[in-house]
Amino acid sequence: MRRFYFLFTFFCVISAGSLFGQATLPDFTLKNTDGKISVFWLNSYKKPVKGISVQRSYDSTKNFFSIASILNPQNSVNGFTDSMPPYNKMFYRLFIGFDTGVYLLTPSKRPEVNTVIDYTKLIQEINALYEKNIQLQEEKIRLQKELDIARAAKNKNKPAAKNAKVKAKKAEVTEVSEEIISQVITYPSKRIFTDRDNNIVTKLFNVKSNKYVIRFLTEDYKLLFEIKNPPDNYFVIEKVHFTHGGWYQFEIYKNEFLLEENKFYISSEEKKFK
Repeated sequence: MRRFYFLFTFFCVISAGSLFGQATLPDFTLKNTDGKISVFWLNSYKKPVKGISVQRSYDSTKNFFSIASILNPQNSVNGFTDSMPPYNKMFYRLFIGFDTGVYLLTPSKRPEVNTVIDYTKLIQEINALYEKNIQLQEEKIRLQKELDIARAAKNKNKPAAKNAKVKAKKAEVTEVSEEIISQVITYPSKRIFTDRDNNIVTKLFNVKSNKYVIRFLTEDYKLLFEIKNPPDNYFVIEKVHFTHGGWYQFEIYKNEFLLEENKFYISSEEKKFK
């Protein structure tokens, strides 16, 4: 069943790519579907893309401001839906940052009216697939921990189980667990990310019943600060706690076990590079 899910995920992304094919970065497609503005693109850059922000303005050349930071900027198929634009003929553009420190601003354009494909639903479905893979990543971590415990117990050369059926069942569970682990796809974090104002959003699960520690580090892994026992499942850290724009690393520990090690991007002052 899990093999079917991953094949289905791959098929959906490829199908979406065929629809998005006419817009490859730094170009992008812009559609107005019943007042909702869909911005989407293909990413074929060979150098790593570190950050993408969607910007809009009433003017084609100035007064742009960011309305969203894309959570997974390196995904080959990506997009964002502006569900409540103040004006359906706003101008849109993308800010694209690379790991070399260079970044660019795409030319601006207005959305085309769309009556054929519901692009807003398509973007939601793609994001849902990424969310499902995050859940599978958590399952991978849990199963890996169980496997480590089982292997440690096996190495102690304990007497063989008297019940052959129980022993066979344990071997079957281990084999299935290893298969799941090998298939799970890891994607960028949906636990810690930046919002439209470049503040840092943290979304955890059941913090009252678990011991969480979050460590924030610079891009070269120097510790900035850490949060022990977060106050709530969802909270926001203001960007003023971070010294400059750019990439930051973080580590999330749950009950003294490393749950996730990942990074996020804070947009700095945006300039055009010639």
